[in-house]
Order: sequence, then structure tokens, then C-alpha cells
Amino acid sequence: MSSTVFQRTVLTCAVSLFIGGSGILADDAAVPPRMNAPLLDALMAQELKAPLSPPIGDEQFLRRVTLDLVGRQPTPDEVADFMGSTAADKRSQAIERLLADPEFGRNWAAYWSDTIGYRIPPPELTFLNYDPFKAWLATRLNENTSWDEVIRDVLSATGKVKDNPPVTFVAYHEAHAQRLASETARIFLSLQLGCAQCHDHPFDDWKREQFHELAAYFTRASVKFPWNEGIETEVKDKGKGEYEMPNVQDPTKKGTEMTPAFLTGEKLPKGKSDVERRKELAQLIASDQNPWFAKSYVNRVWARMMGRGFYEPVDDFGPAVTAVLPAVHEALSAEFKASGHDVKAFFRLITNSQAYQQQLAVAESMADRPFSSGTTGKLRGDEIFASLVTAIELPNVTPPKVAPTKEIRFPPPPKSTRDLVAEAFAFDPSSRVEDVSRTLQQAMLMMNNDQLQKQVDARPESGTVLSKLLQAEPDNRTAVDRLFQLILARKPRDTELKLTLEHVSAVNHRGEAFEDVLWSLINSAEFTTKR
Repeated sequence: MSSTVFQRTVLTCAVSLFIGGSGILADDAAVPPRMNAPLLDALMAQELKAPLSPPIGDEQFLRRVTLDLVGRQPTPDEVADFMGSTAADKRSQAIERLLADPEFGRNWAAYWSDTIGYRIPPPELTFLNYDPFKAWLATRLNENTSWDEVIRDVLSATGKVKDNPPVTFVAYHEAHAQRLASETARIFLSLQLGCAQCHDHPFDDWKREQFHELAAYFTRASVKFPWNEGIETEVKDKGKGEYEMPNVQDPTKKGTEMTPAFLTGEKLPKGKSDVERRKELAQLIASDQNPWFAKSYVNRVWARMMGRGFYEPVDDFGPAVTAVLPAVHEALSAEFKASGHDVKAFFRLITNSQAYQQQLAVAESMADRPFSSGTTGKLRGDEIFASLVTAIELPNVTPPKVAPTKEIRFPPPPKSTRDLVAEAFAFDPSSRVEDVSRTLQQAMLMMNNDQLQKQVDARPESGTVLSKLLQAEPDNRTAVDRLFQLILARKPRDTELKLTLEHVSAVNHRGEAFEDVLWSLINSAEFTTKR
């Protein structure tokens, strides 16, 4: 047998194991085989029916992986250390360093907070605060708590947001049973059940009864909203009552009382308490036997890391959506299950692969073939703020609170610099990349925000990063080189260096010339884009 044929045979056997094949190893091996980066790359190439694109250079890799894992660009010192390393496995070492960084948990907690909170309608007389949830989830992610355990906590928590932050999901949805049923299925299972709320789903197999059986798990949860302080929101057990399916055809008729039942058929007897119901639902959702849970997580994270999901949009596994590279999706989902829903192991697998490290498309024909090359992606608002802090030490300034008045009894909380940037660049993480637009609000904030403007100041007395750089570097070429590394985490290209030095020479005032350069770099599309 030729080596090529042998490799293909081994690959096919391995794939069959991951997607439920009945190979000998699947039946007899004491420990199931595990996916690794080379196997992932081989499977990708097989599914694409073409080789992967070559890997990106070291500078671009470090910026890409740092943004993806810890939500900011690398510092000049990090770039220098990485570029100066001669270790053969320096990319893997960088990945391990980033996974161990506390910023890893904070970055991905922000992603999931946005995912959960983006479609929550604001309640009356109070302002929602996701900071406790983000802090709790960041700790869990940094501890590498298994994803199934995290989601069981999110779905079954009770108490106040400030005391038990995982209760945020149920609390901020106001314990609304129908809304929670729809969002639980969409976010954690990538199933669109909303259309089955009033009638059988017109484009899928879901029945109206199934939607309301799922909603019955939440029927005994109640929420108490405080005035003007979201973290005081509390989830309690009503103590009684069963869920009644509303009769939309004839509102005068009493609704049908529903037994809590999961989408795979498991039922829970009536009469159970709120916590018992939600704990049972959480177990069913986060179970290895659930056909959607692992696949949904894998699809979401893959989409954020790779520029698109196997299913697009990422919250819809419906029959109208055709999966791209389904065998790869199945294999990665099986690996995620086999790892015990190990979050860091999954990120480690993706980032070490050539599939992740591919260069950007060099031809339009490549851009039309998903996953055959790298892609660009817009940064979230919290990632842009963190990168501004890294690049120019942007301070996070919060104005003083506004006192209530007779006309405004509940003044909104003051918005910090972080809040303003995050709000301007916010988008629904469930959206497709092509549906996330640049906006005038973003451009105006980057050009006119007071705190940003104060950092674009070259005067010696300003004490800014730019001021210190120019005082330390009298040579313009070196100063340009360092400024590019600060803002874009790379050295300038020859044409960029030439144009920049020509501008500096043409302006009579060195400081003002470099202010122009800094302003241009932070307002460039590259600064707010992962490449």
C-alpha cells in the first residue's frame, strides 16, 4: 500500500470514529482516539478537496491569536519576545501563555455576555448590569470549568444577580417562560423554536406543543425587579402553578396545561419546584446525549475564530441551512464531548492548526471557498477598548452620577469610556460577519471622543504614550517603526514607511506630524479588524 493511500485510509477510519462510525477502534479501544491539530488539518483538506493555504507570518499570527484569545492586540514587548524566539514550537508556547492569561476568561466572558444579553429587552425603571456575570464567568473560564457545568449553573441558578451572578440569564429575561424557552434553544442548542410558539413550525419539524412543553420548565420561576439597580434583581420560586399553553386561535378558551418535556422526549412530572424543573432541564441540555449542545458550542466558537460557522447564522441548525464541511463539524463536536467539554483544550486544538493559521485569501476565487484561507473579522467593542488601552494607554473615565430630579426620577448610570466604545462597536455575536456593518457612530467616536483626543497629543507636558515615544526617539524612522508596532502590532511596510516619513518631513512641527500619524493609525480599518 502506498503511503498516500495509507494516510487516506487512516484518516477515513479516524473520521468514522468521530462521527459515530462502527470501526474496530470505536468498539474495542479502552480510550477513544482524540483529535489533534494535524488530524484536523488533514480532515479539513479532505473535505475541502484542496490543500490549505500557507500559514501566516509570525507577526500576523501573534496579533490574530492574541486578539482571539485575550481580546486585545499584543504589546511591543510581546511581539519582540515572540519574534526573537528561535524555538520550533514558539507558536504553541504563545498559545499556552495566552490561555493561562486572566484576560482569556474576561475576553470570552464578554463574548458570552453579549450573546446572552444582546436580545434582552430593557425593563422599565431599572438598568441591567452584566458586570457580575462577566466576572463570574471569567473566573470559571480561567479555571477551565467544563462548559456543561457552566451552562447547568446558568440555567438553574436562583437568588440575586449580585449574590449569584449565573442567575443573570433567567433574571434579566424576567423569568418569562416563553422567551426563556426560545432563547435557551437558540443560544445553547442553535435551534430556532420561536416560530413554533403560535403554530407548528412552517419550515421545521417542531410542533407547537413541543415549544410550550419546553416553556413549562420555567413556569414556576418569578423575578423581582428593583428600581434603578439591576444587580438587585432576584429570581424566586412561585411555589405553585403549572404552565398553560395559550390558545391563540380562540383566546376565550382556557389554555392547555403542559407537562414539562424536553425536545428529545424526556418528560418531568408536574408539581416539581422551580429549581427542580430548571436543574432537570439544565441536565438534559448539557448532556452528552443531547445531539445539539456540543455542536452548538463548537459552531459558535469556530465561527468567531475562523470568520464563519459550519452553520450560518450560528444560532440556526434548521433544515433551510446547509452545513459547510459537516464531517469536520461532527469530528470537532465529538472531540469536545470526549474532552469533557474542555474549553481550553478546544481553543488549543483550533489555534494550533494550520486551518486557523492560514493566510488571507490572495485571490477572489479563494474568498468564495469557506475555510480554504484566513478571513478578516470586525472586533467587538470590548476588544477595541482593550486594544486602545494596550496601544495608547486610553484611560477609562466615568463621569459622576446624575442626581434624581422631579422630571427624571431614574437617571441612567453614567457611561465610562469603556462603555462608550463597547456600545458604539457592539453587535450581536450571533450575526453573520457580513451582516456586521461599520457605522457613522463608530467613526465619530474614534475621531472625536475626548479621552481619545487627549491621547493624540505630542506635547512633552501631556505625558501621553506618543509624547514619551517622541522624547525617547529623536530619529523619525525609528519613531515611525515603534508607532506602527504600538498601534498595529507590526512594523510598517516599505511604502507605509516612505509615505509617513514624507509627511513628517513636510510638516514643520514634528509633534503635530506624528499626531497626524497616530490619529490615522487608530482610525484605520486595520486597527479595528482581526486579520
